[in-house]
Amino acid sequence: MREKRAFTLIEVVVACGILGLFMYGVYTLYTGGSKTAAKGQWINDAVNELRNATSVIHKSINSATYPTTMFTDKFYDPCDNTDKSVAAQFYLKILKDSEKIETPASGQTTLMKWVVSSPEKPPLSTGKITKHELILAFDAKYLTKPLGKLILKTEAFTFTTDAHNNYARSGKLNLTPISDESGVKTLVNNVLFVEFMVGGTIPPEKPVDFLPISVKICTGYPKDEKVVKENSIMATPQVGIDLL
Repeated sequence: MREKRAFTLIEVVVACGILGLFMYGVYTLYTGGSKTAAKGQWINDAVNELRNATSVIHKSINSATYPTTMFTDKFYDPCDNTDKSVAAQFYLKILKDSEKIETPASGQTTLMKWVVSSPEKPPLSTGKITKHELILAFDAKYLTKPLGKLILKTEAFTFTTDAHNNYARSGKLNLTPISDESGVKTLVNNVLFVEFMVGGTIPPEKPVDFLPISVKICTGYPKDEKVVKENSIMATPQVGIDLL
C-alpha cells in the first residue's frame, strides 16, 4: 500500500501565491468594472443635467424684456426715457465677458442677473416681472480645483405704474411679491466654470440694441480630472446687456 505524501512548505507557499494572484485579479476586475460603471453613470447624469439647465437658461434669456404699460393704441416702456440709466436697470447683466468664471474656493458668486416681464394693461390687469439671478456656489474640492453648484434664484412680482410718472417709461414700478412663484433651484452640480460671450460691444449704445449672448457650463467628474462635460447655448434677450 502506497503512503500518501504530505505537501511540502514550498508547495503550500506556491499554492497560496497562485490563489492570491487569482483573487487579486478577480478583485481588480471587480473594482475596475465598478469604477467604469460609476464614471459612465456620472457622464450620463451630467449630460442630462447640462441639457436641462441650458434649456431653462436659454428659454429664460430669450424671454428677457423691459416692463411695459400697454393701452389699445400705445405703450410705454423704459426705452422711451431720455435718461438711459432708467432702461439700464433692466439690462441683462453678467459678471465677466469672454472670460472663464471658475467656482470660488468658498462662498458664492453672482454670475448673471436679468428680468422677464409681462406688460400691465390698465385698468384691466397688472403687469408681472420676475427677477432672475444665476449663482455659482462652492460645493466641494475637486482634487486640485473646487467644484460648485449652479443655482437659479427667482423673485416674482406683480407691478403697477402711475400715470403722473409716465407709466413704465419712468422705470418706477409698484411691486407686490408673488411668493409661490419665487424660489431657489440647483440647475447643475460639479461645476468647474461658466463662461459668457456677448456678440457685440457692451454696454449698448441704445437700449434697443439687442445682442446675442452665449452661455457655456463646464462640469468635472470628482474622481478624475480628465473627465469633463460641457454644454453651451446662444440666446438673444430683448434688453441691453452690460456688466454687473
